[in-house]
Amino acid sequence: MEKGIFTIDGVDLRLWVTGIKRSFAVTDSEHSGRLQNYEMYRDVIGTFYNYTLTVEPDPDHRADYNTFYDIITAPTAFHTVVFPYGQETLEFAAYVSSGDDEYDSVTQIDRWSGLSIQFIAKEPQRRP
Repeated sequence: MEKGIFTIDGVDLRLWVTGIKRSFAVTDSEHSGRLQNYEMYRDVIGTFYNYTLTVEPDPDHRADYNTFYDIITAPTAFHTVVFPYGQETLEFAAYVSSGDDEYDSVTQIDRWSGLSIQFIAKEPQRRP
């Protein structure tokens, strides 16, 4: 588990990152499709890089987990996020499409954990 591997809105929260999954979508415009001869025509608008982040609370800083939850569930159109990309980082505007976590009442300390969030890029990070 790693700390400090991502930021959101310039805030580096003390959370345990248990997973980062990235995906991409090479996206076409509405002008793409099959021609009369059935050949595919693509009007590519660009490539979007999207991320799914899974975190756990840091036992020494449990309040940061709640702060993070408040940030990602705020009625805000977009967030500025920084994620690992290759040997560098990628900073971009993204929206939170969904997320979930689970209440753990088995341990001595009742808490929420296992928060998984999807960040979808606002615009393509690469264009033709």
